[in-house]
Amino acid sequence: MKRIAAVVVTYNRLNDLKKCLSSLQLQTRQLDTIYVVNNGSTDGTGDWLSNQSDLTILTQPNLGGAGGFATGIERAYQDKYDEIWCMDDDCLATPNALENLLLSPNIGPCIKNSISLNSQCTDELAFFVDLPNKAFRNATDMASFDILFGIAALFNGTLISSEVVEAIGIPDKNLFIWGDEVEYMSRAKKMGFPVVTIPKSIFYHPPSVDRDGIPWPGAWKNYYRIRNERRVFQNAHGNTYGFIMFLFWSIRTTFNQLVSVRKNRVYNFLLFAEASLDSLLNNFRKRPETIFTLRLYRFMHK
Repeated sequence: MKRIAAVVVTYNRLNDLKKCLSSLQLQTRQLDTIYVVNNGSTDGTGDWLSNQSDLTILTQPNLGGAGGFATGIERAYQDKYDEIWCMDDDCLATPNALENLLLSPNIGPCIKNSISLNSQCTDELAFFVDLPNKAFRNATDMASFDILFGIAALFNGTLISSEVVEAIGIPDKNLFIWGDEVEYMSRAKKMGFPVVTIPKSIFYHPPSVDRDGIPWPGAWKNYYRIRNERRVFQNAHGNTYGFIMFLFWSIRTTFNQLVSVRKNRVYNFLLFAEASLDSLLNNFRKRPETIFTLRLYRFMHK
């Protein structure tokens, strides 16, 4: 029988974490171990975790989702688990979510993802999917499929074969947040591994948001979404052509901020420009406290 480990990354969401872990402990196909990566939480998560003898705790500074999953996946791979099941701390797995992933068609080493339903409106997908010939908005849009190729909402019920990790490595810690999961998925596709969603395997997750519409100062997270996109373009189209495609995409996306009707569009323009330039110069070192546009916003709103 395959040995399967879960990896949960958490940061300052203790109540959500407890619910997530309870859903994992109720799986009809029991997990062999559960790793919890505590990304430097300051809300009492560390104290609570220290009293949980049935969990394997990995504690580190806040390295974002990318750094959290990199640490957890690397540890599970080193511990020789056959499959690694990854999720954020605000996910809830239905009791047969893992079992249904394992019962789905055998397509060899791959990444299989659960479907994520909106925890506030369970008939609706938490993450909308737009394909050239079809849009997925509701649970019923996917219900008739046993397997959907090329679609996955990493890292929300994401089952990764150890053979995939061996071939493509772990998530890039330098990407920090927002886009690290898309980069990892595109890296797997580039190496020829199927990435699929199994609609019979169900998770619940808070709904996604319009990231362009996030108000300041929270909009600083878009810095990483824009900066990290270059890596996705290059995985999909090669280093040279992908770089050129990102250059033109980032220019268009950045200047679109100036003509938008959103409040603080000037800060959005500056943030997108900073992120694009850093990406083009291969500067992937910035953390939130060193983002120039965020520092400027805070200075102007003291």
